[in-house]
Amino acid sequence: MLVTSDVHGNLSHLQNVLQKAQFSASDLLFIVGDLIEKGPQSLQTLRYVMQLCEAGNVYPLLGNVDAWRLHMIRNLSPENAQDFYEYLLSCRAWKGSSFFDEMTVELGCLCRSPEEVLRMKEPVLAHFQAEVSFLDNLPTVIETQNYIFVHGGLRERDVQENAKRGLFELLKYDRFMETPHRFEKYVVVGHWPVSLYGKEHMQLNPVIDREKKIISIDGGCGIKDFGQLNLLIIPNFDSPIDDVSFISYDDLPVFRAETPQEASTGSTLILWTDNAIQVLEKGADESRVRHLSTGRELWVPNVFLSNDARCRDYSDYALPVSAGDKLSLILKASKGCFVKKDGVIGWYYGTLEAVTE
Repeated sequence: MLVTSDVHGNLSHLQNVLQKAQFSASDLLFIVGDLIEKGPQSLQTLRYVMQLCEAGNVYPLLGNVDAWRLHMIRNLSPENAQDFYEYLLSCRAWKGSSFFDEMTVELGCLCRSPEEVLRMKEPVLAHFQAEVSFLDNLPTVIETQNYIFVHGGLRERDVQENAKRGLFELLKYDRFMETPHRFEKYVVVGHWPVSLYGKEHMQLNPVIDREKKIISIDGGCGIKDFGQLNLLIIPNFDSPIDDVSFISYDDLPVFRAETPQEASTGSTLILWTDNAIQVLEKGADESRVRHLSTGRELWVPNVFLSNDARCRDYSDYALPVSAGDKLSLILKASKGCFVKKDGVIGWYYGTLEAVTE
């Protein structure tokens, strides 16, 4: 049994992680929501999942982004067309496209105004009826012998009681792992990138809370520059948690460390949920900033700064590295390399050699 989530239109990530797992007709695959948006190939990803479902062993669930995008399209009106068009522009600036853009381009039109957006609403809903219907009919919760799958989380400890909740209460449950509930079965969720649960270091691997019985698997694919698509591997429905493992995929270039280094202590972690900063000294490539909530001062590459007021997810942590370790390169700077090692993010100050395999 394989479980992934938050593909966000990154078709190559989904295909590569399934290939890495040697996914076959003998496997069951659960995709725990957010198939589309925030990636370069939302429409193609959706169609690929639809094709996978034809074999009868793939079970996608609805995510908050999937549901909300359909809601936005269906509710397009003269009153909100300008806001929707500005949303499309922001998607183009961020990822180059959007679900709606991909559909209208297939129909021969890239909308250049709110008026064009309104004009394309009905043609999109008519031409892509199969895709829209597929999303409409995705389940919110799937329960098996020992596992429950839901995109955001469960508001009630009793699974059946959640049927009384509104749709988006289950699809969008920020920081679900902080719920007070202890569940009878393991609840597998996406939605909230696991990196945002970090306290000292930033990491993107699935997080398991054995006491509450929660497994959070969103590796930030399509959301974080260094995100990865996680794939949980559960040998069978009755597998104990100790038998559960995972693999992941990202498209970062891989290098091999030539020199060892020890982990740093006292590092600072800045996350999207608490990223207000003050620039104290502006440099050509990096700046000294103060993290406002903690008062900590650190040097941050300028590419991580937004309007000198916010900092994207960042840590000045130096990873523990042994010679020969494989490191995925996020950023090469004059002082070293910002890398990922086994899902953990940090700095490496040694020398790297290319991996040719």
